[in-house]
Amino acid sequence: MITPGSDSNTKEQKLEQKERRFVGIDLGKTKYTIKVILSNGKVIGWEGKTTPAGRNDLYKQLLPTDRVGIEVCSLAMKMVREMNEKVGCDIALMDAHQLAVIYNSVKKNDKEDALKLARLVQKNSNEELPVVSLPSEQETKRRNLLTENKELKQSRTQEINRLHAIFLRCGYTEVVKKNLATKENREEISCLLKGFDLEQARRIMHRIDIIEEDINTVDSEINIEVKGDKRIELLESVPGVGMLTAMAFVAYIGDGSRFHSASQVSASIGLVPKIDMSGSINRYGGISKHGCGYLRSLLVMASWSLIRSKTDSALKLKYNYMVKFQSKNKRKAIVAIARKLAELLYIMLRTGSKFEVRPFRKSSTKELAECAINQKEESGAA
Repeated sequence: MITPGSDSNTKEQKLEQKERRFVGIDLGKTKYTIKVILSNGKVIGWEGKTTPAGRNDLYKQLLPTDRVGIEVCSLAMKMVREMNEKVGCDIALMDAHQLAVIYNSVKKNDKEDALKLARLVQKNSNEELPVVSLPSEQETKRRNLLTENKELKQSRTQEINRLHAIFLRCGYTEVVKKNLATKENREEISCLLKGFDLEQARRIMHRIDIIEEDINTVDSEINIEVKGDKRIELLESVPGVGMLTAMAFVAYIGDGSRFHSASQVSASIGLVPKIDMSGSINRYGGISKHGCGYLRSLLVMASWSLIRSKTDSALKLKYNYMVKFQSKNKRKAIVAIARKLAELLYIMLRTGSKFEVRPFRKSSTKELAECAINQKEESGAA
């Protein structure tokens, strides 16, 4: 059945498709490089500054019918929001690390990268591209808080290491790093030092005091941010999963609606192995390490806490089975548990169900192997 005006709508869509331009934007710290593929196949391009005024000049050159390709970064996310508001064009925000056509290229410069991005959005739909979802304002704030928290704690560790090195240099080998963990201990132990060493230690201690004040401020903001968030409270019900891990998972995964399966979540975090399949060769390497490294490290630390908890969850039993009966390396086994933990957290977010202790079910082959081992041990003991 043909509705009134359907012919004119079809003509408008065809005209829009015919006149559509494909735009690639390569971002630097202070400038951008742009390449535009016109409807007649001609390529034009220019450069501009990434200042607010420079970005506004860029948006004036774009059309609502344009399809834009841009690599993800903090500035790109801001520009995508601005383009959505001021231009309303179709934008593909892409994961740069998965764009092999750019990173494996022999000829690599800003102009070539911008043109390749334009070619990508010209020839491929979003389903065929490594498109990254634009985080919400709340998710962006939480990510920034987590990043600041991580960087401050790293800075504190570095300064404590420097302070500890002074004591070692002066021959006080009985002083260990845990003795320098609190302000009171640092003040008391610093009395061992004299002269220039004492002056240097006091400067380092002053920096540590400032960093610790900032850490307390950020921790307070994190506590305010997570208060009342039912999703974070839900994830914290899993043994080993603390506030930071739960907050990071929600900040980077959201409600999970943009993922089609649990395995897709673990792949996006980089907890799946690299696979090399060529002919009859199937080679599995280390994990891909795609996505957020901080979230990945938090999940691994949470997995260590989980297997040491008193709760005999399926993941804890699975880890023990992998190490004791399959002779798996502990570090490899814990990464496998981290992957399963990420998938479990995703399922909990999607279903809204709380954590329940369930038994670890082995396959019949595994059960037979375990029985054989037990029988062998019993016969040996006899």
